[in-house]
This record gives sequence, structure tokens and C-alpha cells, in this order.
Amino acid sequence: MSFFRLKDLIRAVRVCKTAADERGVIQRESAAIRTSFKEVDSQDARYVNIQKLLYIYLLGYPVQFGQLECLKLVASPRFADKRVGYLGVTLLLDEKQDILTLLTNSLKTDMNSSDDYIVGLALGTLSNVASSEVASDLVDEVERLLDAPQGYLRKKAALAAVRVVRRDPELFTSFLPRVKALLGDKRNSVQMATVALLAEMCCHTQEALDEGRKLVPAIVQLLRVLLTSPRESPDREVAGINDPFLQVAILRLLRVIACGSQDAADGLNDILTLVASQTDGAKNVGTAILYECAVTALAIPSEQALRVLAINMLGKFLANRDNNVRYVALATLSAAVITEAPSVQRHRATVIQCLRDNDISIRRRALDLSFALINENNVKHIVTEILRVLPHADLDFRPSMVYRLSAAITLFGDSLEWRVDNMLRVLSLGGKYLNARDMFKFIRLVSLEADEHLQRRAVRISFALLERDISQEKMVVAGTWLVGEYGDLLVARSVSSSAEAPAPVDGIDDDGLDILGALGKPIPKKGGSSSPDTSGDAAATSMLAALDPSEELPQAIPEPMQVVQLLTAIAKSPIVSSTSRHVALTALAKLPGRFAHIGGVNSKVRQALSKHAAAMDVETQARAVEFGMLLSQQLDSVRAGVVDRMPAPEYTDVPYEEYVLNPTAMRMKALTIIKRPALQPEDLVADDSGSAAAEAAAKRAAEASKQSVVSDLLNLMDEAPSSATAQLSPTSKPVDALADLLGRASLSPVAAPSSLSPPTVGVNDAAFATEGLDKEYEIYKSHGLRITLTPSKQIKLPTVVDLLATFYNEGNAAVSDLNFLVAVPKSQKLQIQPPSGQHISVGSTVTQLVRVSNPTKSPVRLRIKLGYVVDSQEQEAMFEYSGFPSTVV
Repeated sequence: MSFFRLKDLIRAVRVCKTAADERGVIQRESAAIRTSFKEVDSQDARYVNIQKLLYIYLLGYPVQFGQLECLKLVASPRFADKRVGYLGVTLLLDEKQDILTLLTNSLKTDMNSSDDYIVGLALGTLSNVASSEVASDLVDEVERLLDAPQGYLRKKAALAAVRVVRRDPELFTSFLPRVKALLGDKRNSVQMATVALLAEMCCHTQEALDEGRKLVPAIVQLLRVLLTSPRESPDREVAGINDPFLQVAILRLLRVIACGSQDAADGLNDILTLVASQTDGAKNVGTAILYECAVTALAIPSEQALRVLAINMLGKFLANRDNNVRYVALATLSAAVITEAPSVQRHRATVIQCLRDNDISIRRRALDLSFALINENNVKHIVTEILRVLPHADLDFRPSMVYRLSAAITLFGDSLEWRVDNMLRVLSLGGKYLNARDMFKFIRLVSLEADEHLQRRAVRISFALLERDISQEKMVVAGTWLVGEYGDLLVARSVSSSAEAPAPVDGIDDDGLDILGALGKPIPKKGGSSSPDTSGDAAATSMLAALDPSEELPQAIPEPMQVVQLLTAIAKSPIVSSTSRHVALTALAKLPGRFAHIGGVNSKVRQALSKHAAAMDVETQARAVEFGMLLSQQLDSVRAGVVDRMPAPEYTDVPYEEYVLNPTAMRMKALTIIKRPALQPEDLVADDSGSAAAEAAAKRAAEASKQSVVSDLLNLMDEAPSSATAQLSPTSKPVDALADLLGRASLSPVAAPSSLSPPTVGVNDAAFATEGLDKEYEIYKSHGLRITLTPSKQIKLPTVVDLLATFYNEGNAAVSDLNFLVAVPKSQKLQIQPPSGQHISVGSTVTQLVRVSNPTKSPVRLRIKLGYVVDSQEQEAMFEYSGFPSTVV
């Protein structure tokens, strides 16, 4: 049964009670439509059938069989048929389908029609589905229609020209001469379309960008008229602001044109100040304009006063009641802190308040910005505030918070005691989420750098924290290790050598202490009692909340037997991991050496170890048996040497990444700091004719450098230069220092290369036909990821070696968050281009180009740091590679 009208089909679908009934109706109607296409050659029937197909398409069912019929409907002379046909083409076709070439003739015919509405339909369709071939064929018609007498057609033609330039940037020359006239059009819709066209052309070619900079006075005048002239039409007014959509479009265009050009930026200072002062930010539409104004001021080399004004505008957004406004303000400030750290620091208090916001997205952005603001001057205050938030933070935030807290403490801690105390706070509040590398770094800090006084303080604090809670794994491991190694510093200095084992505290025997430890409750002391009616997570939460980061950490000076009891409780507790249990057993075995003059310690430790001699875990059982034999009388002569203090654990110390405290910087591998020329690095190089201005600029640059998180690319090479890593080539396009809120590489719409390919080598030049070039050298293979380097050289750059890194996913799971960092010796210089992607699906590849300048012709030696995620597991590796032939120099 076929429905004659679209209304009948819609009614039949709506009365379906189940999804199966709906599928049955759609399948029957689709079959009837296919039959009608084959048997009935009527435009009226085709008109109705295409309407029904479009409705079926909107419901989510496949209707590809109607694509050719849409083209037949477009060929109809009637406007109604063309409207439905072009709508079907727009929805059912895209530029990748070969059938689209059949549409070119219809589009060309309709664009020459005498009916303006038919011409508009053709231009609208071209703006949506044009491929590069179709754009090349119809560029002349679009160029002609830019001069159409009707403003409606000029607008449509300008939008079609945007699509043409996007698909074939070389065609911009057809439209560039008409841009100035179109900017002066009286219709605001034409002006807005022209602004979009000019922005698109400037993003693709330098010639268009140069011409666009010549039009800056005209563009500024257009924006000034919108701000100061009386409102001509209420249709263009929103919330009392004249044509805000055009204002936003102009600000975005100015951002594109003035990026990297001081002359163009100087012409925008007055108009941007006028926008900031004349626009009312009380309504959302005014807030949008002020936001674009702030982003534009930060994305171009504007004057410092204007940049401070932009930061202050964003700071005011943080007090807005609209969560969307606060979100974009926090995100933009996180990017702006890279270059405008002193100005952003003024709003630190407001950012800290956002950490307690009810909206999770606001908390996330505020957390990122708080870490990005950390420097040596404010690290104590910000770390204290973040530690206060940590116990109540979302579970998804805690691993990142703990990692970045440890990085901030390590990088900016001004004293060893402060670093130790705050790492203990991190361990006690987020020990579940701390990685092993940071835990070992803390242990080595205490054992290698701290003096005896600080070691005594650290072990006493650790003991007190373990009494409170043993649910934090890394706290248990680190604290137990410290207790075992520095037990003699833990107890009071004047301990009687004839002291006997104390009686069970308050009538609680050893088993009772073990049970209390297993529940995560504080072990009772003399004169005290455990908290009643608290157990499990509730007890842990209350104890964590009791640790105020602004107060002094608790310290304990226990008796030797209390140390034995605590370690016994930890070893027996079912809530600790096997690693923590093994460390506790090792610490127990060390106590007789620490308390050799205390009677009864050896027997108590042997009694505790004997309870694990029959453990189900082989490692636990082996340790208990071996340590029990070590404490026997037969080995009294060697025990002291065996249980003596051990050196700190060995591990590969990898410095923190430069983007660890600001994830926004991670997306900008080729970052160009946007500053006035006086602060550019090339102007800060000292020479024989150095002036006082140059010295002052160098001093300001040195002060600004203190705001950065870490210097250079991880310092992977001991002799790696600090400025040669990750530099841009002189011919590279400028990249914004602000990341786009939607995840693009920058706020400027400069297109990034979609893929990287090795430069070609001249086959006729014998000097470059050397052995070893253009061959793949495998440097890494693990977890399904294989990495090769392909060296090549260019004729014009004989001292430069291009290394194309290719990442092959040969495993069974996708690889994500790919991070490939390289360092070279001091005699060489390095330039790393962004990768073609950070996600590698199974069987796919990703490439990244590394360029090494080697003027001394020394062997190419690389130190590589690799990070990626596969099967939800983070993988890291750092290694050196120098396996290229001697000809690759």
C-alpha cells in the first residue's frame, strides 16, 4: 500500500505503537517509491516521492536510491520541483560522490536563469555540496553574480564564493577585486557574507592576506559606524546593540588579518578600545561581542595596555551568573596565561572560587587555570587551595590533580621542608591516584636530600598519617618504607634499653589492633579511643576532611611496640594491596635492627611474621619465612648488616613535561609567543652595538620566562640547546598563542597541513643520491605500535636532514594520545612539526616530520620520549637512537 501524499505517510508513522510497526511502514513505502521510480515517469509523482523520501531520511532510514531522481527533479522547469530537488541534493549528496558531476550542467543553467529565486536555489546548493571540480567549472558564474543588482543574489554569490575558495584556494583571484566594493554594500547580509569570504581568502594565501591588510581602514570604519551611528533598522538590532552578528564577524576577520602584523595591529588599537568601552556586557549579545574583542586583542601583537584590558574583560566574565560565559572566560584565560601571566594573576582569587562551583565543567576549567597560574611566588597559596578541594573533587579529576600537584611542588617548591610536607599531604589525600614515579621521587627526596632533622619529621608525620588512614596505597607504601628505614628516628630519643613490651592499649590485644587497621580506623593511643560508629569509606572521608592543608601536619612519637603494632596491622589488613603488604613485612624485619636495645621487639616481629608463613600469596609467604629465619638466633651475627638502611629505590627520573600544569599548551606543539617586536627573542640577542633598550627588553623577557612551567623540550639531551628545540622555520605561518575553544589548534583559522610527506630528493643530483636515504629504519616496536624513521634531504638545504616518523598500528586496539618528543645534541638544531593525528586506529598510520639542522656533519643522534594510550593503559618509553649510516648527516 502506497500513500498518495506526504501527510498520509506522516500520519501513518505517528500512529505506530512500536518501532517494528514503524519499520514495517517505512519498508513498504520505500518499496512502493522504488517501484514508482521505475514505472512512472511523471514529475508530479517524482515530486511527491522525493518529499516522502526526505521525510524518511530525517527519520534515519537509508534512501540512497533516490539520489538520481533528485537530479531529474532539479531539471524540471518548475520552481516547486527545483526547490524540492535541490533540497534532496543538499541532504542526500556530498562532494565525494561521483554522481555530483551530473549536477554541474543544471547548476550552470539555473544560475543563468531570469528567475532570481531559481538562481538563489542554485547558489545555495553550490554553497553546500560543491567539490573542487564543480567549483572550478562554475567560478565564472559565481563571479558574475557578485555584481548582481539584487542584494539577495549578491549575498548568495558571496557565500558560494566562500565554498569555492575553500575547495580550490587558487580561485581567490576571481573574487579579490570585488571585495572592497561589497564591503561598502548597504545590505548588512551582503556585508556579512563578504566578511566571511575575505576571511576565507586570507586564511589560504599570503597574497589575499596582504590585500586584506590594505582594507583594514575600510573594515575599521565599517565597525565604527555600527558602534556610533544611530540604528537604522530595528530588524538589525538585538538587545539594544546594532547588528551584533556583523560586529562579531568583523572582529574575527580583523583577528585573521592582523595576526603576525604589527602595522595592522596598530590600526586596531583605537577601534578595539572603542568596542570594549561602548558595548554593554549586561546581556548575552554584548558579552559575545566583548569576548570576541578580548580574543582579538590577545591574538594579535597589540599594545600591552590593550592586552591588559582584554584580560580584565575576561576576568569580569568570571563573575557572570551564566555558566557558559564563565566557561569560555576560563578556557580563554587558560590559553592567554602562556603570554599574559602577570595580568591573569590579578584574577587568581576569582579563579580559586570557581573551584567550588556547582557546574562540573566550570570546576574542570578552573582547575586547569589554577595549575597554569602557579609560579614560585604563589605556589604555596594555590597548592593549599587545591589540596583543600582534593578530597571533595570529582573522581575523574583526582588522578590529574594529584599528578599536577606533585609537579607543582617539585618545580616551584622554595624549601625542602615545604616540598616534603606537601608531598605528604598529597600522599595522604590522594595516594590512590599518585603514580609510582612520583612516589619514588618523594622517597629519594627524603633519603638523599633531607638531613636527619627533616627525615625525623617526615617519618613521624608518616606514622601519624598511617594511624589515621591506610586506604591510600602510595601513602602506605611510602610511609611504611620510611618507618622501616628510619624507625630509630621515629621513637623518642631517650628510650630505656631495659624497657619491656607495653601491655595492650586499653585492653585491646594484637588481633583487635589488626582489625582496627583493617577497617582503616586510627589505632588508639593511651588515654584515647577510636571514633565510634565510623568504618570504611565514611571513616576515611571524615579523617581526610580533618586534615586542613593550611594547618601543621600531625606528628607522632610512638613507643617501639606501637611501631610494631602498626606495621603488623598494615600487613594483616585486607584493604591494602599486596605491594603494601610486602613493604610492611620488609619494614617489620628491619625493626629489630632499629630497636636492637629494646627487649621483646624481636619476638613480637617474629610472631607477626609467622602469621604470614602460610599465606596464599607466594611472595608474601616467601618474605615471611625468609625474614623469620633472618631473625633467628643463628643469624644474629649478620642480621645488623642485612637490615641496615638501604639506598633509595632506583628509577628512571623523567622531568615533567612543559605542558604538565597547562593542558592548553599541549595542543600547541609549534607555539609562537605573540608579543610586540621589542619582546621578540630575535631582538633580545646581544650584539656589539647593544643598547640600553635592548638590555631592558632582555630583562623583561627574562622576567617573563619565570612564568613558564619548565624550560625547553624536556631537556632530554644533557647538552640539548634551550632555544633550538621546536622552533619554527622562517617561512612558517604565524600560529596563535591561544587555543580554540572547540579544540582546533589555534584561534586563528589558519589551516594546518592535513598530512606530512617526506620532501622529494633530486634524482639527478649525485650529491644527494647517498646511501641510506629514503629508507625506513625501525626504532620502536611494542604493544602493537611500530615506529620508523625515513631520512631524506633537499637540494637547497644540504645541511638539513628531514626525518619522517611513521607510526604503524599493527595491534588489535586503537592507539590514542600519541606524544612523540625528540632532542638532539648541542651541535645540531631541531624543528618538530605537529603530527598528522594523535589517534591511530587499527591498521592505520600517522606521520610526523622532524627536521635536524646538522652544519657540522656530525652523526645524527636522537633521544626520544614516547607516550601513548592503548587498551586504556598509558605507555611511556624513553630511548636513544643512533642507527643511521654514516652517510646520513
